[in-house]
Amino acid sequence: MRRLTAYTMGLVLIVGNLTTPGQQAARAAQPIGYPAFTGTGSIPAPPVGYSTGDTMRAIYDAEASGTDFWMDRLLARVGNDPAGTWLMSRGRAAFMYTHNPAVIGFGGNAAYWDNISSQNAYAITASPGTFTEQPAQRRQTPSHWRSVHTGGSIRLDVTKFITDNNVLVTNVAVVNTGTAAATVALNATSPYATTVSGAELTGTRAVKNNLTTVYPRFSGDGFTAANGALNRSVSVPAGQTVTVKVQLGLVATEIPESRTEYDAYRGRTPADAYATHVRAYNRWWADNVPYIDVPDAAIKKNIYYRWWLMRFNHLDADIPGQDFQFPQSIEGVTGYNNAIALTQPMHIDDLKYLRNPEYAYGPYLAVGQYSANGRFVDNPGDPENWSNSYTQYIAEAAWRAYEIHGGQPAMLRNFARYAEGDAKGQLATYDTNGNGVIEYDWGAMTGNDADAVSFHWRAGNLDRTETAYVWSAANAARDAYALLGNAAKVTEMQTLADRIRTGVVNTLWNPDRQLLEHKHVATNTHVPWKEINNYYPYAVGLMPNTAQYRQALRLFADPAEYPIFPFYTANQKDKAAANTGSNNFSTINSTVQFRLYSSVLRNYPNEWMNAEDYKKLLYWNAWAQYVDGNTAWPDANEFWADWNGSSITYRSWIHHNILGSSNWTIIEDVAGLRPRTDARVELSPINIGWSHFAVNNLRYRNADLSIVWDDPADGVVRYPGVPQGYSIFLNGTRVVTVASLVPFVYDPATGAVSVTASYSAAFPSLQAPQNVTQNSARMVDVFAKAGVDLTSTTPNLAAGSTVTASYTTSGTTTAAVIDDLPTNAPLWGSHGSPNATDWLELNLGATRTVDEARVYLRNDRATNRYRPPSAYSVQYWNGTAWVTAATTTAPQSNYNKVTFAAVNTNRLRLVFTQPSGTAKTGVTEVKLYQRGTSRSPAAIRPSSAGTTR
Repeated sequence: MRRLTAYTMGLVLIVGNLTTPGQQAARAAQPIGYPAFTGTGSIPAPPVGYSTGDTMRAIYDAEASGTDFWMDRLLARVGNDPAGTWLMSRGRAAFMYTHNPAVIGFGGNAAYWDNISSQNAYAITASPGTFTEQPAQRRQTPSHWRSVHTGGSIRLDVTKFITDNNVLVTNVAVVNTGTAAATVALNATSPYATTVSGAELTGTRAVKNNLTTVYPRFSGDGFTAANGALNRSVSVPAGQTVTVKVQLGLVATEIPESRTEYDAYRGRTPADAYATHVRAYNRWWADNVPYIDVPDAAIKKNIYYRWWLMRFNHLDADIPGQDFQFPQSIEGVTGYNNAIALTQPMHIDDLKYLRNPEYAYGPYLAVGQYSANGRFVDNPGDPENWSNSYTQYIAEAAWRAYEIHGGQPAMLRNFARYAEGDAKGQLATYDTNGNGVIEYDWGAMTGNDADAVSFHWRAGNLDRTETAYVWSAANAARDAYALLGNAAKVTEMQTLADRIRTGVVNTLWNPDRQLLEHKHVATNTHVPWKEINNYYPYAVGLMPNTAQYRQALRLFADPAEYPIFPFYTANQKDKAAANTGSNNFSTINSTVQFRLYSSVLRNYPNEWMNAEDYKKLLYWNAWAQYVDGNTAWPDANEFWADWNGSSITYRSWIHHNILGSSNWTIIEDVAGLRPRTDARVELSPINIGWSHFAVNNLRYRNADLSIVWDDPADGVVRYPGVPQGYSIFLNGTRVVTVASLVPFVYDPATGAVSVTASYSAAFPSLQAPQNVTQNSARMVDVFAKAGVDLTSTTPNLAAGSTVTASYTTSGTTTAAVIDDLPTNAPLWGSHGSPNATDWLELNLGATRTVDEARVYLRNDRATNRYRPPSAYSVQYWNGTAWVTAATTTAPQSNYNKVTFAAVNTNRLRLVFTQPSGTAKTGVTEVKLYQRGTSRSPAAIRPSSAGTTR
């Protein structure tokens, strides 16, 4: 039995004798109690009370006229941070990969999507004298950093921040604490901007892997530019302060706002620049984050820290192509900085509860587009950090996101095909023996490499329980096709899911030990060494709910097998038997443990796992993310090691990592919201004994949804304007209250509730997912890059065309350009063509009126086979000759929109001027439309890029 420590308390429950063949009865329950948090005084109260409308907006509005905001205070880090000197402020692509506070300005390694060149962004020096930074006087908030640098009678108070569109701004207040006037010379240099251009310095720099190029612009208030530096002399009377500002804009062509924002901040005073940024930064919380209230302050702060992590580890670089063109969740920007498939579904689980759906949909569009209509793989833009990708449930998580946000049916075509491609692709790659179960012999992936003991049992391929995620992908495809009304595909995907389920149950269930185990393929032998992975089929609901199969869950009653904390990958008895590899734990492990409990407590009720265990997991998961449990210092590391019974003695070198997820647990499990495909609202809470909680202003399809619990049993009213009980609000209006924390379904069309309700009312305007219209400029832009037009249902005239080309590379096909999905592959390619120009012709089969073409161009940066052409023309056949309708000399990777005066033709072609060098043109999709709007002849309108969030 686990040794009790000062942190453990509570009763030890004894499970009755249970004897199963080949398995010793598990007698011990989870004896660990609850962790002790310190530093709770660092958690400030919001400036206003709970609102039945939008609480986060009310919090922001209460402070909007100033520069001191609740989220900044809540997550402020004061003094010498034990987690390190990481800079919390970042832009959509620019941040500090490392941060050196001793440097005035942005010292450390500057990053644009990733570390650029291991150099400062810029440094500001002052003379005469030596200035020393005072760590005890640091104050960092998510929006900005402040530090103090002293040198004799002059003090430099530094405030710095990075704007959303990648402008790095430093305000330097030169404070004269002496009795005589002083003159200070300031010198600012950046390795990225060294060419004098008037009062600015400019430069050009390719980012990592040459994914894009940035054009830095560097300037300062009253500074002159000469000899690769900015210089200014500041005279400060005794006892006075003079503040100056320096800014570096990392300007990118694909983000025109980066130049606009740089120019705007360059023209602002230091005080106005700071106020403008801080207000805009904090307004994002009000626009995107639901307010969540829980009884425990340490848990509450962890929730908001996790929201910040999602923002900090988010990339919106809009780099043309299929690498990082979509809003993308990144795992560990201060470390590997990768977008591996393994972690994407965990991120989506939380991202879907941000109010703007681009955050959840972006990662799905990204992986769907670059995975070439097959199994999901890691982001191609960062091959140094690729890993295996079979342990991911992206399609499942993204489908739940769609159930929350919804959108036009046009989205569903992509979502269904991505999920179908993943399910079929995983089996095609890994199910070599055709039993419906994927097999492999190596577990190289974050959190499951050296910690997965089963791979060490015997060399060779193992049939694996991770197949459960292939099953959930098939289900996601089925459900998307069902909403599309494609009955044939529904049947196909259901048949595929059934084959996978039969394969898992028949292949991996060991009746002798009554456990689900991997199987060694060569010897047809079950593997006795296990991980949490063995229970994925229960987490996704694949296993039948019978007494026989529930027996496998008995191991969770014994902390010697699967402790609540630490939440390890490996079964601990098996890990001891293997005596190999590491035994780390991280939020990736707690995430899969949460998923298991979330499913089991609802779908596989048993005597070994209960809501108290879930609550302990919730608390320990939060505790691990605070350094020594101190709420002043949240730090989600990549992983932890060497738990000694009372403390974590090793925290990994990657800090503020977003490897797993947990905010969904509060919303879906504690508050009980269950995503659905119809217009109803379902709550199914896991009662962990909290007296109250509130989840306020989630965006749920076309309405704002709030869930509030205030236990009537204690007689304390905690939320003004909200009656006690368990209530749902839509658009700030109460629609349901029930007396106790029980599961129920609410039908907004009629107001009907599946249990006895003390109050109910209809809300007939709530829409089913497929009836929601997503029409923001950002969503339209993002989906257009994935081949989906959210603005119109006008038919694609290219569909069904006969396509020919002047040259077609072996292994590519002209048919690829009309398959309705502009993924990396299949494609038409001209690599190897000897021609200076090549053409791609679409025979429409009949005369059509066309005035718009959408052309998707491949950029194969990894192998350098395909680049956008130098130029291309859209030509139409007038019956006797080809006539040019439009020409562009600036095509982009991936999405290009070309509009022109309407033409009537049965044949249309694209003529490409091949790029310089050995790379040639590749096309992944062509779409043609008759929009019927007035066009200027031969007008070219490239894709929009980088709209503001």
